[in-house]
Amino acid sequence: MSFGPISKIIKSYDKKVQLDKKKENNQQKTTQKKSLSSRAFILFRKGKNPSQIKVLLDIPFKKAMLFWVQYLKSIRMFECFELYVEHSYDIPTLLSIATFIKRNEISGNNIVNILRTANDVNNLNQTYYNLKTGIKNLEQKRMFLQYYSNSSYSLQPLPSNKMNYNYYRY
Repeated sequence: MSFGPISKIIKSYDKKVQLDKKKENNQQKTTQKKSLSSRAFILFRKGKNPSQIKVLLDIPFKKAMLFWVQYLKSIRMFECFELYVEHSYDIPTLLSIATFIKRNEISGNNIVNILRTANDVNNLNQTYYNLKTGIKNLEQKRMFLQYYSNSSYSLQPLPSNKMNYNYYRY
């Protein structure tokens, strides 16, 4: 084989390599031209979290969290995130409730009835506690009155033919 056809093959290969480099440079330029929020959204879609975005894009954490909230809103997941933030300590309890519901095959309509019943039980427990406390207080007053009713200084009702009901009121 002579050098002429070989040089043509080498030149075509060099052109192909140069085109690939140009395409790669164009892709890098387009990614660099994207806004900060767009780059953050792309990284969130790839599974990065806000602290990783903060480092990769060299931005403050508050801005990364702002982008995170905007991203969640865009994919309609913000309510889930708010639920997580507000009730993160209650998640084990919520999961046990969900397991109970699945295990007992409880429908959504019955959940409302269960919660009402639970609220009624809670109210009954509170009423029971209040009555128990009231009984203890009355027993203490009775003991106090029994102790001091035998003393000479105790108040005795006024003798009269007609009962005066206001006398016994406090």
